[in-house]
Amino acid sequence: MFETSFLLFIKALFYNIILPLIPGILFLWIFFGKKFYGILLYLLWWFVGVGVVSFSLFNLQFIRFGIGISEYFLVLWILLIVFVGKILYKKLIFKEYFFTLKIKNIFFQIKDLFLSLSQIEIIFTFVCGILWIFFLVISFVHTTNFPTYADDSFGNWNGPAYNIYQDGGIKVFWNKSEILGRGRIGYPIFIPLYKSTISQFMWWFNDIYINMWQRLVLFGMMLFVFTITFAKTKNIFYSVLPIGLIVALPLVFFHSVEGYMELPCAVYSILTIWAFWKFLEEKDYSYIALALLLGFILSHIKYDWLLWYFVWIVISFTIILVITKQLNKFLLWFWKNTSKIYSSFFYFIFFLLPFLIVRSINNLWLNPAEVEKWWIWLSQVTHWEIFSVFPSIFMKMDNYNSIVIIILLIVWFLYTQKKNFNKYFLFLSWIIIFIIFILVFLLTENYLWVMNQTTVNRVFTMCFVMILSFSGILLYNHHDE
Repeated sequence: MFETSFLLFIKALFYNIILPLIPGILFLWIFFGKKFYGILLYLLWWFVGVGVVSFSLFNLQFIRFGIGISEYFLVLWILLIVFVGKILYKKLIFKEYFFTLKIKNIFFQIKDLFLSLSQIEIIFTFVCGILWIFFLVISFVHTTNFPTYADDSFGNWNGPAYNIYQDGGIKVFWNKSEILGRGRIGYPIFIPLYKSTISQFMWWFNDIYINMWQRLVLFGMMLFVFTITFAKTKNIFYSVLPIGLIVALPLVFFHSVEGYMELPCAVYSILTIWAFWKFLEEKDYSYIALALLLGFILSHIKYDWLLWYFVWIVISFTIILVITKQLNKFLLWFWKNTSKIYSSFFYFIFFLLPFLIVRSINNLWLNPAEVEKWWIWLSQVTHWEIFSVFPSIFMKMDNYNSIVIIILLIVWFLYTQKKNFNKYFLFLSWIIIFIIFILVFLLTENYLWVMNQTTVNRVFTMCFVMILSFSGILLYNHHDE
């Protein structure tokens, strides 16, 4: 039933890297020009490319039935024509775009910075680096040798992907049991659709390599965290530290090799928060458009991530604008810049709205539960008993025992930087989301998933992945800033 081979592995790896990369290249060149370059450009290309491919193919289902190789190349040709049209219309120099592809060699810079660290920093950097390599190796071995085995992973993600692959497309409007790859109707279909497209190119739905994308998400996140932290701190210890902390978390390995969508959601949340933070740092409004693009993709990876993550990231960003008295200036600029309004409106129409229409037609709208009124799932009592489980969650050696220390250190460093509101945003966006999830457990029947320590561990892990991704920036030598 299950089969692996070196050739199949190479094909799965190749298609999972190349297929989203090329549309991502064209899309970012069309909307952002030469704004991004080097390794950061490749990472953004890949993550955005996955969204461009999956959302484009989904939107095609409104006018035709079919998901496969020909539909992928249709999307690719449209992007290529639009990009060439932009080059000709604005009389741009085509070869200048290829300069953005060059990756700067920073090996000797990293070597010199590593040797300049203190002895204790060298030791911790070495340990975190070993953890990074070890984690990548064992996740590689697992992903290339073991099939999906988790019930929710198969039922909600890889099962629908298999149905889409066999059917050659999805029904957008039909009976509830037939639409969206016959998966759970409240769950977005985009990642299963993307995985089905990969399988079409491989000419086979492989039960093992279907999880290749999940591991690439982990690898891309690690490389992204290192890249943005190093760009900010120019310090190897603080750039590697977040990765060591993340791979030490429970459940990260499981979510990096299985088909669950919590880890990809956390990663796209990190990307969205970073884009908003870059705006606060540089006052470059291109990052707002990028944040909205990433946020809209994030919103439809899993059924609850629009309400619980993207919305509260935007609210956190707005709070910082209000505190720093930048909100009026921001809104005025945004209103006057018609190009950014048009592009942001396009992102909304193309990436966010279509699936909301499907959900609203089926009486789901923004509600994660399949009920007509979102407040119907609130409990009549407050479940204070959930806090009785928290000591065992945070104090046991095999769980989140190090998190409390890291969070306290971050809070202390932020306290000593009272005017650094940009860093406040990185922490605020996490703490608000964390509190929101606690309130969900506190006020709804979801408290049961705290008492048996199932969903709560999964949710907390991904929240901690988010804050730890920025821990290097937040903990960096604050006296030098």
